[in-house]
Amino acid sequence: MSDKIIIFDLGNVIFKFDLFKFIKAYVKKIPNYKASDFNMLDSVYLELAYSYEKGDMSSLDFYDTLAKKTHYSGTYNEFRVLWNNIFELIPETVDVISALYGKYCLGILSNTNELHFNFLKERYPQVFSLFDQIFLSYQIHMRKPEHEIFKHVIKHYNVCPSSIFFSDDLENNVFAAQKNGIKAYVYTNTAELIKQLKQEQIKI
Repeated sequence: MSDKIIIFDLGNVIFKFDLFKFIKAYVKKIPNYKASDFNMLDSVYLELAYSYEKGDMSSLDFYDTLAKKTHYSGTYNEFRVLWNNIFELIPETVDVISALYGKYCLGILSNTNELHFNFLKERYPQVFSLFDQIFLSYQIHMRKPEHEIFKHVIKHYNVCPSSIFFSDDLENNVFAAQKNGIKAYVYTNTAELIKQLKQEQIKI
């Protein structure tokens, strides 16, 4: 096995996600919801989602707080279905990862939360079986693009940062990884991913 380590983000790299799909379904359970309330909902969601992704609140607390602040009338189980029903596998990326499997040490580094990750792992066990290590923001209480999370990854592997290849769809995360010495690239599509891997002498 090569000494290179290849790490992927989850959202919009391995799985597409559509948060607006959740919001459209969520607001149907808000009595007398008005379009003008959207900014309030967006603000409350962003504040809570940040804490939830850092593991600073439980899934039930996230639901309870969001529901109370936005007057959501649905049950926790109804919320959980809406919250998770936003993902779609990107099979082309999985094909690339499958081709790398067994040749390189593969990892995931994702800003995510307990409900989303448990849902994805249960629905797509074959995808997660390809990875040797999974770093999740809600478990390690750090988020990208904080430098601490990249230092945590580098320390875990105990390698020169330049031996790590990282693919993420957000430029801020990629720039932060690069500042920590990681060979990081913005994911746009699978064809570009393949070019980026070849640029780093990673054979598929």
